[in-house]
Amino acid sequence: MPDLIWIILIFILILIGIIGSVLPALPGTPIAFIGLLVYKLCPLGENLSWWWISFCAILTILGMVINYFMPILTVKKFGGSKYGAIGATIGTLIGFIVPYGFLYGPFLGAFVGELIYDFMNKRGALKASLGALLSYFLCMGVNIIICGIMMTIFIIHLTFTYFNVN
Repeated sequence: MPDLIWIILIFILILIGIIGSVLPALPGTPIAFIGLLVYKLCPLGENLSWWWISFCAILTILGMVINYFMPILTVKKFGGSKYGAIGATIGTLIGFIVPYGFLYGPFLGAFVGELIYDFMNKRGALKASLGALLSYFLCMGVNIIICGIMMTIFIIHLTFTYFNVN
């Protein structure tokens, strides 16, 4: 029975990581990585290679770096200014508080930031804010893939070690 508790706990942690990849209020990839690390440290996953843990740690760090830089790069790529990038960041933070704000916070933040920079260029502000929205979806996709890799490693390792032995 304790094995089942470990399996459920680890599965829930990685699942929360996947959900956190969609909801920016939760740090998705770090939570999923913690789940995989718990698996490695529990009796069930003791023979999971540290190479896989290191690989997933690198993916986690990479995902966090992408989450930080992607909004800035896409807003600038879509013709936005530093004000738009700052606005997208502020909009993302405010989006944690407002219902469903994570969907429209970066967009509105970049739009307002660009209007503060140049009020007359509404078309440019709209274009930069679309870049912020695209950035959100790109980051979400990258994080879902990273968490999916961790879930796959967990399920495959568990299947080939635990279920084949018992």
